[in-house]
Amino acid sequence: MFKPLTRRLWLVSLSLLISSTAWAKPSIELSGKLVPGSAVLLQVIDAPPGSRFQGSLAGKSFPMTSQGQALVALDMETKPGKHWLAVTLTDPNGQQQHLGRPIVAYKRDYKTERINGLPKKKVELNPKDLTRAGKESRAIKATYKLRGGVTGYTGQFAMPTHGRFSGVFGSRRILNGKSRRPHNGVDIAAPTGTPIHAIAPAEVVLTGKDYFFTGNTVVLHHGHGVISLYAHMDSIAVEKGQMVAQGTPIGTIGMTGRVTGPHLHWGTLVRGKRVDPLMLPGIRK
Repeated sequence: MFKPLTRRLWLVSLSLLISSTAWAKPSIELSGKLVPGSAVLLQVIDAPPGSRFQGSLAGKSFPMTSQGQALVALDMETKPGKHWLAVTLTDPNGQQQHLGRPIVAYKRDYKTERINGLPKKKVELNPKDLTRAGKESRAIKATYKLRGGVTGYTGQFAMPTHGRFSGVFGSRRILNGKSRRPHNGVDIAAPTGTPIHAIAPAEVVLTGKDYFFTGNTVVLHHGHGVISLYAHMDSIAVEKGQMVAQGTPIGTIGMTGRVTGPHLHWGTLVRGKRVDPLMLPGIRK
């Protein structure tokens, strides 16, 4: 049994603890600095249990988990300037709180890469190949519009394979002397047959066989529009609709599609925003 004085002190301490917890002010915490072509995990801290959340960045809304988490990103070509990050928190009583902070984007410079020796038919497409490539491209881009699903992005991402980085994110590519769109992924060179693994829990939403540009291709949806793409694979070990855990083998490195040697093209997008895979939480240095 507590002595009277000890009991009073204990009650006062408990009262102060409860009071400080009840009056804790929710805030936004980011896992890192947000720059063009990067993604960070957003977490709302000290939210009342049972709260609901809705976020927006630069006026565009994004979904959040029931735990107040979201993966937020700036596209690789985001214009320099201030962008407002906001979260609306609705507690179980229907009361709303508005949290926010500015995100300052600076101009990011990218390298220029010249790739020569590609077959002419892979650079200058004939009408038949153009039609085929367009159909395959639309199938891939359709996955970029997915939302909902599992929320496999809330942990740390992991590398899909290991090898030599042979192509960098954001580079302005010149193929056989002709300018092309920026490279929206990274290339990892390794021997044919090298295993490729899922970078986070996901649903397999596309398995493309022998696509004109990307060869054997797999697309994973990690929830809320977070997408990872794996191209030029030799073999595919998963099926559309399959749920995979982080580290699940999804195929092997190859040299299918428009390539000059065996490698993995690995791309990531967050609700259509092109993100450097090496700038994901857990991978980012």
